[in-house]
Amino acid sequence: MTTSSETPAVAGAEIPIELLYRVPYGRVLHGKDCQHLPADRLAALQPATELDRQKFKICKTCLVALVGDGRADFDSFDAALEALPIPAVHRSVMREIAEGLDKTRIWIPSSRSYVAVSPGPGEQVTAYFNKGFVDVHEDGGGYKRILMAGFSGTQTNTFAHAPDAAPASCPGCYMQLPATGRCDSCD
Repeated sequence: MTTSSETPAVAGAEIPIELLYRVPYGRVLHGKDCQHLPADRLAALQPATELDRQKFKICKTCLVALVGDGRADFDSFDAALEALPIPAVHRSVMREIAEGLDKTRIWIPSSRSYVAVSPGPGEQVTAYFNKGFVDVHEDGGGYKRILMAGFSGTQTNTFAHAPDAAPASCPGCYMQLPATGRCDSCD
């Protein structure tokens, strides 16, 4: 869980105390619909006090949602696709994927990077609809990625560049040559 980096008394000072909650024995304040909390913890939320606000930080996700342009909730999947905006060529395929999913709760996070659907607050997200792919929750856990036709984006943890050329070596002793190009041992 990520918390705000400001001191507890500063971060979220403008948020009305009625909108802040705390899990019993927890050390982080949340909004009532925090996406990080599972259903059992959402059910156990207790209203925060002014003392809680002074002592504890606010979850960063909740802070963004409660202060500014936070998560946007939608009544229909089509309205969310229009708001992101998802390319028109991908919408029909995404509608087909979403057809069999429980879409009780539909939202776009403050990052404006995807449309998420879930059965309700505190429930596992059933799918993330990105601009060029969809991550659908699998029964055994994890997500299966479905790429949209023509999507050229890649998700990688490495840089996509050509490998560096092998350093020059001395033809006599095979040691790596210094920047001068002359071998210190042989010349």
